Amino acid sequence: MKSFAAASLIGLLSIASLPTLALAAPPPAAPATSDITVESPPAGSVNLIKNGDFETPNAAGDGPAHWQQIDNLVCHWNRDADPAHGRIIHIETDIGQSQAYAWWKKLVLDKAPLRDAPAKIHDAGYASIGGLDGGFYASDLIPIKAGAAYKVYVDAKGPGAKVFIRGYEKEVPLSFADEQPAVQEMLATARGEPSLTKDGKARKHRLRYAYQTWFAVGGTDTWQTYTHHQPRHPTGREQTEGVRWIRIQLYPYWPAGTYEFDNVRVIEVPALDRKGRPDVSDADFEEGKVVK
Repeated sequence: MKSFAAASLIGLLSIASLPTLALAAPPPAAPATSDITVESPPAGSVNLIKNGDFETPNAAGDGPAHWQQIDNLVCHWNRDADPAHGRIIHIETDIGQSQAYAWWKKLVLDKAPLRDAPAKIHDAGYASIGGLDGGFYASDLIPIKAGAAYKVYVDAKGPGAKVFIRGYEKEVPLSFADEQPAVQEMLATARGEPSLTKDGKARKHRLRYAYQTWFAVGGTDTWQTYTHHQPRHPTGREQTEGVRWIRIQLYPYWPAGTYEFDNVRVIEVPALDRKGRPDVSDADFEEGKVVK
């Protein structure tokens, strides 16, 4: 598990650094179904995330409140065929990166209305959003307690995907593709910003989280509730004691196709004894690892 998770993250970061190039090799493999935990949250548990069921609209009425802006090309705010699910997040990663980037420039820089989103041009190859960027969709920040443990539950349908839990030491705003380096580089270039720093080095588009972990979801065409096999301790190691907020990011990528999500829940649970937690040097990314 450790080698798979670490290799996947390294692969994703390398993809992010090459925003306009098709891959020479296939993207990292989607999470294996053997890594998936199907489990419902405890009865009566308190959900700490705002609008985890996506039912409450934002001020403009064009997407869910307390979540990243949708784009109506890759990411949609739909009604599910099953009335019990109501509003859901529907993500299509089989769209060419070139089409998505052209639209995101208009959406973010020119403030184009969502109704102007272009008709999808199907691309299930390695030059798709699924092959290069992934269908990122992030929540607002959730305050956490020092020393506390948490479990995250997500309903998902479609191919295997990942759900990231990221920890922050400082409160940071939520914006479109905030921590997608390749997209931020594309937008900065479109704004005419220099690609080099004053000392001639390549300008980096920062990842502001200090802690990251993920778990696998999906792999079936029916709704299931997924979680991770043990509690997460975002402040459970010396290097991450400063983490005070977490953010959930839904992240489908490969195979390029259609993914759906609903009912995101963040639950505080009893903490594991320290003896049951890996040291940071031994932790894999599925267990949570410092990335700062």
